[in-house]
Amino acid sequence: MERRVMGAFTAIILAVAIIMSCILIYVPNMHIIALKIEDSKLTGGRVSVMDMLKASDMELQGEGEETRKTVLKGHQIRLTLPQNVTSASVSIENFHVDKNIAISINGIGKDYFDEYPMLGESNNITDITYASENLVGVIEITLDRVLEAQMTSEGEYIYIDFVDPHEVYDKIVVIDAGHGGNVPGATKMGVYEKDINLDIVLELKRKFDRCDKNIGVYYTRTDDSNPSFENRVGLANDSKADVFLSVHNNSTASGRMSSINGSEVMYEGGDSSGESKKFASLCLDHLLGELGSKSKGTVVGDEVYIIRMSKSPVALVEVGFMTNQKELENLQDKEYQRKAAQALYDAVLEYLDEN
Repeated sequence: MERRVMGAFTAIILAVAIIMSCILIYVPNMHIIALKIEDSKLTGGRVSVMDMLKASDMELQGEGEETRKTVLKGHQIRLTLPQNVTSASVSIENFHVDKNIAISINGIGKDYFDEYPMLGESNNITDITYASENLVGVIEITLDRVLEAQMTSEGEYIYIDFVDPHEVYDKIVVIDAGHGGNVPGATKMGVYEKDINLDIVLELKRKFDRCDKNIGVYYTRTDDSNPSFENRVGLANDSKADVFLSVHNNSTASGRMSSINGSEVMYEGGDSSGESKKFASLCLDHLLGELGSKSKGTVVGDEVYIIRMSKSPVALVEVGFMTNQKELENLQDKEYQRKAAQALYDAVLEYLDEN
């Protein structure tokens, strides 16, 4: 009888243990489910939260320097992570051409800022918006100039700082893929210049991504978008780029197919330092050596807005002529594009090494 009682008691204990382990296993899922239920009750899309930061900025100033140091620990912005959300759930993407930074946090809902206010200083920040979809919250921060975002974490807090690119990198390079979007550039036999320009720049990006030098490389576009001329050259000027490279392809004035072919590079004639012409000459030399193309020389291009307005040494490269049948075929060839990218990569590195 006693053995039966003990056996029944042991079975009950075992059953309770199994149930508790199941509960523990499913707690994270139950947490997510609860968040989704709460999120579904809320409405609204992207909202501005800039006033929250401005209010906290004034409040921290009123509390005195010691309180500011204690709260921010020398950083610019502090975000609080909810329970069950870690710093591994946070990612930052910098859209340099738009001076926009997107902070994505996996596991926060639409009411995130209601429960966890943002604290910090509004220096260099012109706007902040927030939106959440499927429990992925995105904080978009618009800056007044090109800055790098740096994140540090400590316990439940995430700290964000915005620093000058030259404090992060030894050199800054801006690369522009000409045209894009509804501005295709030269168009021949169903081939758009904008696509060839982008293909070469993406090859160039792959090379810089593997570069072991401490160079910050910013791109005006890496997709089929069409930034304004102001934004393209503005990225170079605002980041105080050491060099600005714009990639294009040529065509005859009439737009008709012809025997005219070769590589040409435009530079800023108004650059009294001569650095723009120096960089353009390097680009041309490397293109001729890598591609075996005919030289069309270096040409003053001050009539072109992004050349005329650039404060950095600038070269606008015309890799080849799309109105030449052979070059049009070459420009569509992936290996030829890789060679063009290699030439421009080598030209940029040589220029930076010499300066």
